[in-house]
Amino acid sequence: MSENRWHIVFAPGFDESAIQRARSAARVTVLSDVDEATLIAGVHECDALLVRTSAAVTRAVIAAAPRLKVIGRGGSGLDNIDLEAARGRGIAVVHTPDASTDAVADLTVGMMIALVRRLPQCDEAVRTGQFAEFRSPYCAAELNELTLGIIGLGRIGKAVARRCAHGFGMAVVYSDIVDVGPLDFEAAALDKFELYGRADVVSLHVPLTDLTRGLIDTRALRRFKTGSYLINTCRGPVVDASALARSLESGDLAGAALDVSDPEPLPPDHPLLRARNALFAPHIAARTAPSLTRMDGVVDQVIRMLVHGG
Repeated sequence: MSENRWHIVFAPGFDESAIQRARSAARVTVLSDVDEATLIAGVHECDALLVRTSAAVTRAVIAAAPRLKVIGRGGSGLDNIDLEAARGRGIAVVHTPDASTDAVADLTVGMMIALVRRLPQCDEAVRTGQFAEFRSPYCAAELNELTLGIIGLGRIGKAVARRCAHGFGMAVVYSDIVDVGPLDFEAAALDKFELYGRADVVSLHVPLTDLTRGLIDTRALRRFKTGSYLINTCRGPVVDASALARSLESGDLAGAALDVSDPEPLPPDHPLLRARNALFAPHIAARTAPSLTRMDGVVDQVIRMLVHGG
């Protein structure tokens, strides 16, 4: 088979080694940007399109690719791909749902510890010469005293719960709309509003869908246990950022840790950035070396589908 029989287009973000693997089976184009206009212009003659989180494969992009057979998403979520448009064209969509499980779970637990022990404030106190003044009244909870509430007990939610139940002895409660199957740790299923009122730490691990967009809004936050913490390492639009800012400012929430936000990044004047009890990361939960390598494995899936038909 000629290596030019297939044409694979890459949005930015893939490692060069993965791109080279594709070159062994196909003609390859690497786009310069991820905006819709660049994608539309670049996919006209492609058989496969490979993207990461920041490239939105819209209906217009799919319509501009008459030869498109498969879309590969390096990552776990598919919310940046118009799945209905892809299905309507008979285009296969593949991704790497297991790639970032451990990476995201690790960061979630790290953020929880940072919030409960107020590590950012500790760091600031030492840097600004407030060592004794901060230390004297400082007193924090221990994790084995706390209840962890997981919203979305899928792969990552289970990995977080397992670490916290087995590693720290935390009580675990969860809410999910599907049967989560057998668990290797103790956990109680609750309605999400009951969970909000019982958990000391609420950690979000849901996909972005019509059901989860704006899930944590003013109404939900009013049900949270006073003095509790919120962690979001899933998708920014799951949380109403303005409502969260108000809850943090009022002191109803003791703190929040966000790896993602809506909008992303937050504008410099957003009230959430003024919250001293908020901890931020620039959407890096999945960005460990092993996780990125596993995400690049979607390239091999795409090649197999083109060359062998599956």
